[in-house]
This record gives sequence, structure tokens and C-alpha cells, in this order.
Amino acid sequence: MKNKNGLNYLLSILLLSYATVANAELNMSTLEKIAAYKVINIGYRDIDPYSYKTSDGHVVGYVIDLCKDVTESLKRELHLNNLVVNYVPAPLTMRTTMLNHNIIDMDCSFNTDTVKRESMVLFSHHYLSVNTRFGMQAGNKIRSSTDLAGRTISVTKGSTDLINLNRLNRLQKLNLLILSQPSIKESFDAMSNRKSYATVMNEVSLKEFIESSANPMQYAVSREVLGAPLDLGIMMRHGDTELKRMVDYNLAVRFKRADFKQFYDKWFNSNLPDRNINLHLPLTSEMHKYLIQ
Repeated sequence: MKNKNGLNYLLSILLLSYATVANAELNMSTLEKIAAYKVINIGYRDIDPYSYKTSDGHVVGYVIDLCKDVTESLKRELHLNNLVVNYVPAPLTMRTTMLNHNIIDMDCSFNTDTVKRESMVLFSHHYLSVNTRFGMQAGNKIRSSTDLAGRTISVTKGSTDLINLNRLNRLQKLNLLILSQPSIKESFDAMSNRKSYATVMNEVSLKEFIESSANPMQYAVSREVLGAPLDLGIMMRHGDTELKRMVDYNLAVRFKRADFKQFYDKWFNSNLPDRNINLHLPLTSEMHKYLIQ
């Protein structure tokens, strides 16, 4: 808790210190600012395999690699010999604020594209679609939503999962006790420590936490899904259409490359760098069609 409070305090100071600079840059587009300062600030969170920091301090991940394509393209288009790429921790609840205060230029992590968020930020072409499922102890059973009635469910604060869980609870009158947690890791830990009957999150992160545990056989994943599939995208400042054009172009190029399956497998169907776990989620033909549409 002390570390989280310290991080929030630091981010508050950053917001204040950047205020003067941000005001001076109000009339500059992101591309103009990058060209002028030769720096791009990329937000990330530790959510494997999308983005995470390795033990030697490097920020890596599926979305980080996609954003590296963008930074290389920016160097060419803006005729920059050098471009400094700063990776900035962007907590889930502060990512939109950090974007709109020019602290970060892109958020390259796990971001669900929703109608509400589209009023605050701009999303790229989607880089993945995932279902939301319930994770639980292997002895627990969730065959349908009625099995949740009266249960304690842990979920991440400020997430689409929380919105969908509240909606399910309200519509079906399940009388859930919803245990809101600061991060998806803490949501999983609450279930693992039996503080909640189940946790709810995207199936990729759920698989990652289970595979990273001391005993993966201890856990189970529901066939039941919560809500519609989640469309994930890179977030940018609202109205930042020039940068979106470049991001979307680079994503389209990457998804259509002949070696895209190998690129995808690196993050979803192989041992993750510095993690020594395999999610065993190969690229399906349906997912590839979704990406290149």
C-alpha cells in the first residue's frame, strides 16, 4: 500500500510540474511535439504478455513490440536520426489523465475499447479480442451465472470487468459481494487466498496468473463468459488523428506480414521472455481474420 501511495503521489507531482509545459504545447499535435523534442513517452503496466518489465529492467510485451513498430515509423516519417523512447508506468485508473495531460503519448498495454472511453481518448485498430471468464479454486464450480448467487467475487477497480459484473448482479439479482481490487494481480490473489469465491478478468491474464502459480492444477477457469468479447487497442489522446493514422498503418502492416504467426506465438504460445511460462494460446484463423479485417 505504501508503494502505491508513493506512486500516486509522484504522479500527482508530475501532473503539476507538467502543467506549464502542457499549456505551452496545447497548440502542438503529438507528432509536432515528438519532432520538436525527439522524445516519445509510452505508458505501460505490468500485465503479461501485453507489457511488463523484465528482471534486467527492460519493458517488453506483445503490445510493446507493436508500439516499437510505430516508433521506428515515426523516426522515418519525421526524419529523426534518434528518438528517445521513455516507458512510463501508467496505473489503470490514471492512464487517461496521463494521456490528456501530455505525460504519455500512447498507452501500450491492456486497454479495452468502450463507448465511454472513446469520449475521453482515441483507440487504435484493435490488436486483440478476448473473453472475460471466472477463475476459481479447482473445487469450486461456475456452470452458469446462478452459481454466483451470494458469492464474493474479486474484480479490478476501474475495469470493464467491474462494469459488466455490476450489470450482471443488478439484472439477475445475484446478491454478489463485489471485492474491488487495485489491480488484476490483487484480484487474482484475493481468489487464491480464498478471500473471494472467484475472480473475473480477461482469459489471457487469467491463464498467465494460473500458469505462474506454484500449482496450476489448483485452479479452474469457467466456460461461462461475462459480457461480450473485449476489443483491445492502443490508447492515444482524444482527437490525435495523425498519430492514430500511423499507429493503425503499422498495426495493419504487422498483422499482414508472412511471419505474423511466429510473432504472435512468441507472446501467446511460447515461453514468455524472463517469465518461463507458456500460455498455450495459439493464433486461430478466426483471430487472424479479426485482426486483418
